[in-house]
Amino acid sequence: MGGILARIGGFLIVAAVVYLPAARLIVGHEDPKVFKSLAGAGVACLAVGAVLMIAGRGMATIVSRSCPRCGRRVARGRVYCEEHLQDTINEYRDQERGKGS
Repeated sequence: MGGILARIGGFLIVAAVVYLPAARLIVGHEDPKVFKSLAGAGVACLAVGAVLMIAGRGMATIVSRSCPRCGRRVARGRVYCEEHLQDTINEYRDQERGKGS
């Protein structure tokens, strides 16, 4: 979501900058309200997008490194702690044996 907002914000800022010469060329004058609205919305989207991207990365590092069963911290690249990893493997094997019968 943060990346999408950042892209929209960038697009709005570019649109605000392009609006100035385009309006002068087509209409003969530009409306400062339109420019300020486009630029303000672009800056707001960029700011919110940046905050969401930073918060999302921070939450991902906190949440993803804990065992889903007990909540203990696990090593990088692991999903379960050692105890629950073996339990999960055994449960999976039992389920697969039950399907074969």
